[in-house]
Amino acid sequence: MTTEVTVSPTHEGEVAPSSDIEALLPSSLIIPIKSSSNNKSDQFIEIFPEEIPDTPSSTLLQVLKDEDADLNVWADAAMHYIQHKQHAQDAAQILEAGCERAETGTKDDRVRIFAAAGIAHLTAAQEYAKGSDTLNTTSGGKRAEHDLREELTSKADNRFTLSSKVDNLYPMTWMGKGMLNLQAGRLEQAKFFFDTTLKECGKVLPALLGMAAVMYLEKNYKAAQNTYAEAIRLYPNKSGASTRVGFGLASYRLGQVDRAKAAFARALEMDPENVEAMVGAAVLDMMNLDETSSDFNAHMERAIKMMSMANLLDHSNAMVQNHLANHYFWKWTPIAGTVQVTHGSKIVKGSQPIPLDEGDRVRIGTDFESLVTDDGNGDDDGYDDEVDGTTFQLKDAWKGASATGLKVWKKDYDRVIALAKGAYNSTSVPEIQAESLFLLARVYHVREMMEDAKKVYDRACKLNPNLTPARFGLAQVLIYNEEYAEAAAHLQLVLGTSNTATDAIATLGLLEVKAGGKKTEGGLSNLRKAIDLDPLNPELILLEALALQQQESTYPKALERYKKAVQLLERQGKEITYDIYTNIGVLSHETRSFDDSLSAYKQALDALDEDATKRKASLENVGVEGGRIRHKDNDIFFDFIDSNIAIANPRKGEDEEGVTTLSVLNSDGRSEEDLLLKPGDDIRINGAFETEIEAIQKGDGGLVLQIKDPYKGEKTQKEKDESNMEVDEEIKETDDPKEFSVFVKRENNRLKDPVAISIAFNLARLHEAAGRTLAAIELHKAIVKRNPAYVNSYLRLACIAIDCGALNECAGWLKIAAETAPGNPEVLTLIGNLHLSLCDWAPAQQIFDGLLGRKVPNVEAYALLSMGNIYFANLDIPGRYAKHLGYAGDFYKRILQKDNANAYAANGLGSVMAEKAELFKAKEVFNRVRETTGDTIADAHLNLAHIYLAQKKHPEALQMYQSYLKRTEDGTAPITSKSRLDDKVDVLHYIAFAYFDWARQTELFNNAKAAPADERYKMAMQNLELAIIDNTSESKNSILTYNLCMTKLQAANCVLQKLTRNIRRTALEVEEALNGLQQSLETVETIAKNKAEGTKVLISTSILNDFITHCKSNIESAKSHLEDERKREDETREVQELQRTMAEMKRQEQLLEQARRKEEEARKQEERDRKARQKMRKVDDLRSVWEQEQAMAKADKEKRAQKKAPPSDMIVPDDALIEEEEEVAPSAAALFDDSDDSDEEEESGSKKPAASAEAEEKSSEDEDGKKEAAAETTQQDLFGDSSDESDEELKPSSVAKRGNNEKDDDDNDDVDEPPNKKSKVLEDSD
Repeated sequence: MTTEVTVSPTHEGEVAPSSDIEALLPSSLIIPIKSSSNNKSDQFIEIFPEEIPDTPSSTLLQVLKDEDADLNVWADAAMHYIQHKQHAQDAAQILEAGCERAETGTKDDRVRIFAAAGIAHLTAAQEYAKGSDTLNTTSGGKRAEHDLREELTSKADNRFTLSSKVDNLYPMTWMGKGMLNLQAGRLEQAKFFFDTTLKECGKVLPALLGMAAVMYLEKNYKAAQNTYAEAIRLYPNKSGASTRVGFGLASYRLGQVDRAKAAFARALEMDPENVEAMVGAAVLDMMNLDETSSDFNAHMERAIKMMSMANLLDHSNAMVQNHLANHYFWKWTPIAGTVQVTHGSKIVKGSQPIPLDEGDRVRIGTDFESLVTDDGNGDDDGYDDEVDGTTFQLKDAWKGASATGLKVWKKDYDRVIALAKGAYNSTSVPEIQAESLFLLARVYHVREMMEDAKKVYDRACKLNPNLTPARFGLAQVLIYNEEYAEAAAHLQLVLGTSNTATDAIATLGLLEVKAGGKKTEGGLSNLRKAIDLDPLNPELILLEALALQQQESTYPKALERYKKAVQLLERQGKEITYDIYTNIGVLSHETRSFDDSLSAYKQALDALDEDATKRKASLENVGVEGGRIRHKDNDIFFDFIDSNIAIANPRKGEDEEGVTTLSVLNSDGRSEEDLLLKPGDDIRINGAFETEIEAIQKGDGGLVLQIKDPYKGEKTQKEKDESNMEVDEEIKETDDPKEFSVFVKRENNRLKDPVAISIAFNLARLHEAAGRTLAAIELHKAIVKRNPAYVNSYLRLACIAIDCGALNECAGWLKIAAETAPGNPEVLTLIGNLHLSLCDWAPAQQIFDGLLGRKVPNVEAYALLSMGNIYFANLDIPGRYAKHLGYAGDFYKRILQKDNANAYAANGLGSVMAEKAELFKAKEVFNRVRETTGDTIADAHLNLAHIYLAQKKHPEALQMYQSYLKRTEDGTAPITSKSRLDDKVDVLHYIAFAYFDWARQTELFNNAKAAPADERYKMAMQNLELAIIDNTSESKNSILTYNLCMTKLQAANCVLQKLTRNIRRTALEVEEALNGLQQSLETVETIAKNKAEGTKVLISTSILNDFITHCKSNIESAKSHLEDERKREDETREVQELQRTMAEMKRQEQLLEQARRKEEEARKQEERDRKARQKMRKVDDLRSVWEQEQAMAKADKEKRAQKKAPPSDMIVPDDALIEEEEEVAPSAAALFDDSDDSDEEEESGSKKPAASAEAEEKSSEDEDGKKEAAAETTQQDLFGDSSDESDEELKPSSVAKRGNNEKDDDDNDDVDEPPNKKSKVLEDSD
């Protein structure tokens, strides 16, 4: 609903010619008398202004004709009528009559009357358009009115043309043509004439107002505001209230709201009945109101009163009526009297007659809203639509507690309709009419009159394509009618007008996701865009979640978005409806988060039970016979409540086996009927022990409860805490109570809510998926007992029965479903599937053929698919192969013609192609099916495996078979055979054949490359054995057994031919092959014997006899091969034994050699250790020698110090110094004089110094050279690592030098001193 105020452009033109009338006309109308006989020229007829309204135009017209008035008098008379009667039609009649006498007047008079006549006709057309539209509402009447307006406009144009011919520079003609073009929407022409008038005549008021109107329509609001301001400044009084209204409108468009409000207020001061000013002021007041302010209601009421006053003054003002219609659409109107409501009831009783009609929206109390209905299906027996009108029925039941004296409000939609229709008929402006239609359609939309709403929305959009609310409403109605493509197109147009409309963006995204295909990503993008614009809007996030849950691959994301929306709703304190929790539960179920799903379903049931009354159990609610809920996994639908019965503590005198009888206290004289407990009830005693009552009997001391499970005593408090059960307070306080209260299991009232039935069904499906089959069956039975028309539970019970192999029970449930919902497509489809699973092709074909004849959209594709599958499954009928194959292909093609994305039909068509040997095409189809469906159709795996096998691509085929087998075992692959186990047997058979064929292909190498064939035969036999174990069909068992025997035969041949292929084999392999042949021969002979006796065997006798013949010959050959292989192995064993002995001897020799080497190494290591220790002892001796030398040197020094020191210039001979240094040299030299040649002496402990022996026995130069080399040995060499074979002497260089010097002295200088030593002595002597 727009809040802008506009004024008709022609309104300014209406006041233009009359604004200067006072300056041009005399105060009264004077008509000279020419028809008098006295011929006096001074006689005249004078009509005063106050007389003009009472003077009929016909009378005045006759007077003017009789007196042959001049043209200027005719013009003055018309102007007086316009000024005083404000009616342009009478003036137009007078001027038109004057135009007929135009030849008699002057040029000025003629041009004036022509121009005035044109303006009068134009004004009359405008007045007629405003005032007469409300009189005729039929299409014919509106057409006549349109024609009349066009005629008046044409007359005005004609008169302006005549005026221009007389004088094309006459200002009034310019003004008239400007008004005419302005009304026709030709703004440039209108602007030209108004501008010409301003240039030629100056700034006259009509031209200024016309120019301002043109600028306003050109959306040059600033220039329009300035022009209106100039007109007000130049003509403050003559400009009037309408000029202020124009100024206010321009100011509003410029965003100057305060100036606009001041202009409208000034206009109302000048003209209190100016409708445009009232509308503008009221709308601006409503725009600036703050709903949180305390005076909001007062200001709103004042604005509405002003709008209502404007409507009273001008019933033809469409803007006023549209604003009032919008106001009353949102306003709650109180209804006299009070009402009485009952919890859970749709019936409302009033204290007095209440004026309500079907479709009215009412509010009871402060927050309960609903629609009034009259469907005659009230939930109260006492509702009979009382004639006094005090009782009415609501669409929704009252959720709160029962109450009386509540006030009632309603939406006055009838007034909205009346105002909207009045506004539509009061204007010819398409935009305003479109807004009126939008208001009308919105009422139909709220009243759920969708067809009417659609028609009116559509008309509104055609009148004003840019009216976004109307187009969005049309899109909503189209979505309700499931016309999604057209709705999406309209939403695209909405976004083209307003690209930030979050509701439109989100709704379009949801529709695009629902359409699927390439639009999915764009739809999700639109949803994300909407959320980015309003990130805290939980409704948008819920829409995104709803879109994401359309695709199985996006279930986790959808679940995440739902949880995000729940968090926002909780944070904002808003109610979380049950459907949100239900969707969360379904998505958690699909993503296999079973615990989260169960929790969500419980929250959904709690959301339905707002006042927590339905979740309470009562003793009287024992459930429905045949549909009682007792399983512990369904504890949300029952509770243990106190039965007001006490039993004696059975702990007294209990034995190890426990007790099965419980004595009821205070039951003397009472019968079994007096108790609220019955046999079969589940009870709980002592807070945790649960059992079932089997019988209630009379005992010596009263009644006795016979229980199913033995009670073995009271649990400890820790056990009670761990059991998480409610424990009676009295039991907690007493350590050893004498009595226990009995709590009995009773159902609550959750399932009495129809909505809760759907949630319970989802919960039962959850039990099925989680493996809680008993709980699921119990819940489904409870649903159908309480709601016998709920067909889905019958179907699920049938599915559970067929999964459990109970085909008769499945048929029983389907029969009940068919009786409950005759002709229900889903029931018939499941019955057809049952026949398919039993391979009853004829009944299945009849059912699906009947469904095709009914053309049910939801099951048509499935029926076509099933018909194709039936024909494809019967290709083996003699003489009908080609016919059935063609029929199957035709059915699959019919599906794809309607839905080219149907993967199941494409899979079937690929099977037909494969059957026609078009393997490459079939393979491409199957691969496309896998890509399109996300690899969710298991049959595509099986079909691809067949294709690969036909192409001899055995690894790929085996991979596909294994993938399908895995899906079959975990229950994710749909099957059409009798049972899932039979389907597994077939797949194992396929796998065995793939290995068998692969082995046969490998044997074709006939050389060493054929070695893997043996292992592949074994894999084939292994899979055949598994198939035989799982097989339940007698006819199929003989084929599997024969194939196993044939595989053993081929495997034996493979083993026997290994020698010729240069492949190693063992006697064990040959023996196993022989055993396999013998077993196969025995088995096949048994099969042949049974066939001869009349047993049905699907293998011909010739094949069996051929097998027996080949098997016998192979057995003889195998025996020969076995004997040869055993001899060969014996010989091989002898050679291997000899080789082993030789190897053992060689190994012993190597061990002995290794031991000897280790011993030698140990001896050498010991020798090295001994020499190291000896050297360390020498070091210790050397250290003690050095210490002795230091002590002796110190003692000599002290002695020399006691002597008198020599003169400072006295030179001490070098020989004296040398003698002092070498006093201890002989002993040091003796210490290190050791050599490797004296090993025997070292071992015997001899310590004779080697240096002394050499000094005594040798004096040659060679020996002196050796001594010099030994003297040059450093202290570092003493601790260095020497060779193992050397035992050099370790001597410090200084000690060696001293020894040499001493020896030289003893030998009387026979050997010269080394050069370096001589240099040192010379330097010292210097």
